[in-house]
Amino acid sequence: MNLGLLDLVGTLLGFVFTIAVFSYIWGDNAVFRLVIHLFIGVAAGYVAIMVIQNVVLPQMIFPFIEGDRNAKIFAILFLILGTLMLTKISPRLTKLGNPAMAFLVGVGAAAAVGGAVVGTVFPQASASMSIFADQSNPLNAIIILIGTLSTLLYFHFGIRRKGSDDQISQRPAWLESVSTVGQFFIAVTFAALFSGVYLAAITALIERMSFIWNLIKDLIFS
Repeated sequence: MNLGLLDLVGTLLGFVFTIAVFSYIWGDNAVFRLVIHLFIGVAAGYVAIMVIQNVVLPQMIFPFIEGDRNAKIFAILFLILGTLMLTKISPRLTKLGNPAMAFLVGVGAAAAVGGAVVGTVFPQASASMSIFADQSNPLNAIIILIGTLSTLLYFHFGIRRKGSDDQISQRPAWLESVSTVGQFFIAVTFAALFSGVYLAAITALIERMSFIWNLIKDLIFS
């Protein structure tokens, strides 16, 4: 089997899978479910291979073979935590996996919060302040300032309780007005995000339709 035949087989498989996915337009069917299960299986196999190659082998196997004392200690710790995580499969032994799960959730939460603060909050705040250094476009700086402050105030729900406990507490009128402006900026942001998602989906659809058309044209006219 030469390279040209391999390319032809790959192209035909891509054509068949594309048509199978498009068959969902006429409703759920066995062909569509078969292709989706195949995609999920391939993705799961790829993730498993990546985990074994990039995590299990370098973090748990290789340190026992060629690592120093500290590396072996960390490898033993990872092995114990991984073994405890496997006990979550059994209902009787699920409590043994709680410490490992708590450690995993704690590290994940710390990494997520730290990444959000360092990678999002600080850069966004810095970008909001640095825009005032450019005096050539003050209107842009004012709009960014209003959008940033009004959006932050939109998520401010702390109010002072007044009167009896049965009285409904409400935010001040000025805060409600500013929150409405922040809600407008949030709506515009979500609209831009959703439009980007739809644009990417339409681009992928156009690419698949062009692929099908070019393949049919090549098979018929060449």
